[in-house]
Amino acid sequence: MICPKRTSELLDLHLAPFKDKDPAWEVGVSKIAGRGVMATRHLKRGEIIFQDSPLLIGLAAHEEDSLNSCSVCFKVLPDTRFMCRQGCGLPVCSLCSKKKQHKSDCDMFKSWGPNEPDVANSVIIRLLCVARAINLSKDQRDLIYCLQANLDNNHRTEVRNAAKCFKNFPTDKKLVEIMNRTVAVLRTNGFDKTTDRTTDNQEFNYRALYPLFGVMNHDCIPNSYYTFDEKTNNMIVRAAVDILEGEEITTTYTKLFTGNIARHLFLKMKKGFTCKCPRCSDSTEKGAFISGLYCRDTNCTGLVVPEITGLPHPNWNCLVCKQKSTHAQMMKSQDFASGAINAKANSNSLRTLVHYLNEKSDSFIPNSNYVVIDAKMSVLNRLAVGREDCNEDLESSTKWRYCRDITQVMDKLGLGDSLLRTQLETVFRKEEERRAKKQLELAEKQRQQAELEAKAAEADKLLAALAVEGDAATAVAPPEQS
Repeated sequence: MICPKRTSELLDLHLAPFKDKDPAWEVGVSKIAGRGVMATRHLKRGEIIFQDSPLLIGLAAHEEDSLNSCSVCFKVLPDTRFMCRQGCGLPVCSLCSKKKQHKSDCDMFKSWGPNEPDVANSVIIRLLCVARAINLSKDQRDLIYCLQANLDNNHRTEVRNAAKCFKNFPTDKKLVEIMNRTVAVLRTNGFDKTTDRTTDNQEFNYRALYPLFGVMNHDCIPNSYYTFDEKTNNMIVRAAVDILEGEEITTTYTKLFTGNIARHLFLKMKKGFTCKCPRCSDSTEKGAFISGLYCRDTNCTGLVVPEITGLPHPNWNCLVCKQKSTHAQMMKSQDFASGAINAKANSNSLRTLVHYLNEKSDSFIPNSNYVVIDAKMSVLNRLAVGREDCNEDLESSTKWRYCRDITQVMDKLGLGDSLLRTQLETVFRKEEERRAKKQLELAEKQRQQAELEAKAAEADKLLAALAVEGDAATAVAPPEQS
């Protein structure tokens, strides 16, 4: 294990611009794995723990991405004539083309000789984040080597493929090793458009390495969450719950609303470790039953959950009748439910999907299952854009109900503050206020109606009294004389 003291020294140099004289964290030996970030004092829920700046950052440039963004400021450029006119093979805006950062990038890539410098190539643009490590200072490169890197058989593939896009790609073993190591560190601890990150944090659209964040260990129920400053791309990490002095500060590498099996597979295949946190050791996931399915015995109303074995295809047990089922049998039920809900989601009728989730899906899949949670999240995202074919009442009731449902799952898991919780609680509170306002308006209409009815009754009573008086007067009047 790399010395925590040396890592701390390098991190202090990297974070010097923030001038934190009394940091709330320190690097220490972790009970989870190797090193970790520890709280040096009691941290209150919502408190900023630290800020981190990207040691390396660049465009993600996946094949499906649009490639007309500046490689320095990341602003989207016009569809034509956005490539550097110096022939480095990078997109750049007119302002950034004169900056020191681009000159350094441009000189390096020009010396390598791009095969097609005027054509945007996702492989070349994506490599830039990695190649920038070559021009870092010695301390900065040492910091990269201090971070965890899973050196599997594929970590050299990216650099090897990029070499084919240049005429004079470096052959110096030291330079190639720096790039290969950087790829491995980015894959282990970096960001890549957050496609594999939890929805509990702010989305991030670039490829980047945040060193202090990279030291943080994973927990499936993290006690922190992060956001980004849009102008600087600096990361801000906050306490999701109260954290005690000496307690390890954790993040999560996975999406929260997935079951134990899916998280285990992702962490093993993508991050190279097996998580043994309390959630992963509980087949019910703290009573949230995110993987839960109905028992296959039609006479039983129990839920079936996977055994905690760490295997990709465990047996499943019913919590009521204790009947065992194979993984293949339960996946048939899961796939059927996923297919049925996805068919409604793809029907272009939001109203149909909402009706299906509210009235039908619970007959074959529990509302706690991650497929239902994902579908409800999708509905909320669509409603945030527009009402589609839902009327105002259905929109309001759906937002209120789904925000409540998802927040309750988060509470069962023990999740604290997060961007997602803030968004859900904001929408829920807004719908609560709308419902309260509507109830007041209804009560006022009922009061006004009752008042009108009372006045009408009083008027009827008065008219009836007047009619009686008139009849009486007629009865006692003397007869007219002729």
